[in-house]
Amino acid sequence: MRASYRHSRKGIGGRPRGAPTTVVRLPLPVAAIAKRLADGSLRAGDLASIFSVEAYRAATVPLVMSPASCGFPSPADDYLDRPLDFNELLISNPSATFAVKIAGESMKDAGIFPGDLAIVDRSVSAWNGCVVLALLHGEFTIKRYRKTVDGIVLHPENKAFRDIIVGEDSGFEVWGVVRNTIRML
Repeated sequence: MRASYRHSRKGIGGRPRGAPTTVVRLPLPVAAIAKRLADGSLRAGDLASIFSVEAYRAATVPLVMSPASCGFPSPADDYLDRPLDFNELLISNPSATFAVKIAGESMKDAGIFPGDLAIVDRSVSAWNGCVVLALLHGEFTIKRYRKTVDGIVLHPENKAFRDIIVGEDSGFEVWGVVRNTIRML
């Protein structure tokens, strides 16, 4: 008796062959995001369906019209301008904006330090010289976006780090433009 074997594109357990995998225990919602990220069906515009990005309440603080000197003190004016709303100041498109905490020192010469918050607007297209939140090789990074004749370069603002030349197989995607940062002292 002769056995017949069919060649298949499927690997062990019916899983498609491809990059090596590992078993990881994740909460189901996080696993669903990871699966969409791995199969390429998750795009930057999908974040609103995953994360709540809307402000839950408006908060304002008084804005003093005269600037505060960092040198010799000057007398303060009694005049206050209209209240300042930080949502208004930092966010131009609330439904497309989210914050991410900075880790690492690759952008310190641009004034972006570990622990700071980056305000990222995903409704804005990247332009030459802007700072972006990008997905590269499955990991997020914040770098200066440069377009050259040879392609895209992600430039760190720290001389201890090297430029990253984006290759075709890097899984590169701009997730948004960093519009503001908040220093967390």
